[in-house]
Amino acid sequence: MRRLDAHGKLLTLLFGLLLTSSSLLLLSGCGGGLLPEQQAQTTSPFHSYDQVVESFDQIVPNMTRADDLPNLGFDARNGNADVLSYLGIQERFLPAAGVRWEHLNPAVRACIRAELYCTAFVFRPSRTTSKRIGNTVADILGFQRITHSSRWSAEIILLVMNGRVIHKVFSGNPRTDNLDDKRQPLGPLQDVGGAISRAAGSATSF
Repeated sequence: MRRLDAHGKLLTLLFGLLLTSSSLLLLSGCGGGLLPEQQAQTTSPFHSYDQVVESFDQIVPNMTRADDLPNLGFDARNGNADVLSYLGIQERFLPAAGVRWEHLNPAVRACIRAELYCTAFVFRPSRTTSKRIGNTVADILGFQRITHSSRWSAEIILLVMNGRVIHKVFSGNPRTDNLDDKRQPLGPLQDVGGAISRAAGSATSF
């Protein structure tokens, strides 16, 4: 009786896979849009790399007030920024192997000398989008899953002293694309093979 139950479950599984495959073939013929898409971004108002660049360009050293930075998208109060003391600023601009003091920008030297009266804010806005592409049936059944991901990121350092930005630094990556192609030749039969092994094991144990 146990053997018949195991074979019955296996036949039910195979029949279900057949029905699923037929349904997916019909759906794929009616149009796409079934594959998942995901987006992730840091806490910031920027939705594109160009928006970051545009806001950064509006910051004018010795003129832009610190109070105006949130209006440009650079708000340290929402938790998306690192705040550096003068020691952190020194480590950032004078690495161990790095630049000599006299080669630093005068504004950076003034900030380090000011110690507690100068602060650096480091913002790292980014956005990652991933979407599965390719054949819908092959993807859902597990034969082939192709994921295209795209990411941009930036790092902005702003030195603030006496209520104004005295120096700014921008670095970033406008776009990075990645294509992940995972293939499983047997598709759903990979799982069926495991089910057969488990069914055979349960049948022989009685």
